[in-house]
Parts: sequence; structure tokens; C-alpha cells
Amino acid sequence: MSVNERGAPTASTQEIMMIQESMKVAGFYGGEIDGVAGPETYSAVRAYKKHHHMPVNNSLSDEFVMHLREFA
Repeated sequence: MSVNERGAPTASTQEIMMIQESMKVAGFYGGEIDGVAGPETYSAVRAYKKHHHMPVNNSLSDEFVMHLREFA
């Protein structure tokens, strides 16, 4: 994952598509697999994190992605 000008992690289109697909398989995402981190994606991220007792936020951090790959 790369970082933006503020040093915050950013995800590529391919990474976002992987996240969307994994969350769809796990039942948290019902939107299109389009690689755009929009409201539906962030809503699914928050729902996934809440379900897995993680800090609930919109971060697509490496830690979140590793957890998603392991459990989804």
C-alpha cells in the first residue's frame, strides 16, 4: 500500500477490488466490484471491523487487509 501526501495509507484500485471481493464473499459488501472506495465500501469495512472486534473506522490499513485475507 502507498501513502498520500499526509502519510496516510492509500489503496490501489486492485487492492480495493480485492477488499470488495473478499468482503462480498464474507457477506459484508453488496455493491459492485469496481475498485472505488466509496460509501458502500466504507460501510462494509466498518461492519466487518465491528463484527471482528476491531477498531471501527474507514482505514484500509495493511493490518485490516491481512485480517480480511485470513478470515474472509
